[in-house]
Amino acid sequence: MRYFNTLALGSLFLWACSCSSPPAEKIAATTVLEACYTYHDPNNEWPDWAGEYVVVEPRLQNPGRRSAVIFNPGATIFEMERAYGDEIFRWKISKSGAQAYLNGQLVTDTALINKHRLTPERADGYHRFYSYTLGLPVSLKGKYRLLDPEAVLMEWKGHEVYKIEMEVENAPIATHWELFVDSKDYRLRSYQLLPEEGLGEYLMLDQEMEVRGMKWPRVKHWYASENDEYLGSDLILSVVPIDD
Repeated sequence: MRYFNTLALGSLFLWACSCSSPPAEKIAATTVLEACYTYHDPNNEWPDWAGEYVVVEPRLQNPGRRSAVIFNPGATIFEMERAYGDEIFRWKISKSGAQAYLNGQLVTDTALINKHRLTPERADGYHRFYSYTLGLPVSLKGKYRLLDPEAVLMEWKGHEVYKIEMEVENAPIATHWELFVDSKDYRLRSYQLLPEEGLGEYLMLDQEMEVRGMKWPRVKHWYASENDEYLGSDLILSVVPIDD
């Protein structure tokens, strides 16, 4: 009798452990990504898209930041204009290279370029930042390597999501990204940037907008990964398609 009691208790213990700590559900990351692309761009409009955006980007150190951005993901065409105080800066990239303007005038003076950081490298950084982030997640197509072939089902900031880890080629801020895709409708809920040096940041996406059948988050809220400190927000005020 003691043997059977011990056996029963052991079986009950194993059953309780298996119920209280179920293995994480996994699915192929490529399957989740394809469903996510389909949700956000069901008609594959992104490769032929060109648009002009006005984005408000308040930061704690610069609450009035506002940017006007023109870009075409299928071509080397990019413009960004931003005001700092009473001065207006504009960066432009075309097939002939990068140029910078101050209050409407082309800047060629080296001292002025260095003073205001009006370098081609800074223009390229802005180009990469907006071309990656304004079209997420479809803007990542062909630009990443999966760090884990499986997506893991988990809870993230109040949502049940699939987490996908990837290395994004030539990405701004960090090349190590984590995407958090809603497990029910496959919309992108959030993503996290994990640089090799410094602190990571994650973005919560909100207020979906639709342009030519493509679904984008109108608002991105930035937080510090370490302590969830709020860092700022990006709000798309308007989007105007540019037709050939």
